Amino acid sequence: MEKKFARALSVLFHPLLVPSFFLLILFQLPFYSMPGITLKVKTMSLLFVFVLTFVLPVLATAGMWFLKLIDSFEMPHRNERVLPIIAIAIFFYITFYSLKQLAVFQLMTVFMLGSVVLVLVGLVINYFYKISQHMMAWGGCTGALMAMGFILHLSLFPWIFGAILISGITGYARLKTESHTPFEVYSGYLLGMLVMSVLFLTV
Repeated sequence: MEKKFARALSVLFHPLLVPSFFLLILFQLPFYSMPGITLKVKTMSLLFVFVLTFVLPVLATAGMWFLKLIDSFEMPHRNERVLPIIAIAIFFYITFYSLKQLAVFQLMTVFMLGSVVLVLVGLVINYFYKISQHMMAWGGCTGALMAMGFILHLSLFPWIFGAILISGITGYARLKTESHTPFEVYSGYLLGMLVMSVLFLTV
């Protein structure tokens, strides 16, 4: 029962959903309440990000499973992760490039750039050990929020606390399902925080 619950948490807080979650958080901030950014603009932008960063990568992974390039969607073995990670990197880069054309989404653009970097770094590390992609993604979200609060002088504590809480829940889920070792979980989270916070503070 606990493992089923942990698997459900892993799906709910899947790394491919983190860009959509992050954009939803951005839309709650004061400078996204300007008259020009209507509800329709926000909805279309969120749909665009959701399709490119979740729907299409999932469909690509499903295609790989159908072609028997991977054994399952959970991809327990490191060698199975290579092609899906490359596909994710491509879709994330397309999202980054598209958002780059719109100045109003500068923060989301930086986040997507960081996401591309993290996916590629994860691909390299995957050759040595199975680092947690879940924790890299949520570590990146936490690091981005902390860096944003610092550079924009905003009080983002509720969102930062929420990201840390979800990160802890996700880490528990990954350990409970025996998908990762504690080292793979903690190193993924710290790497995500480091890469994303440094990127936001320097770009």
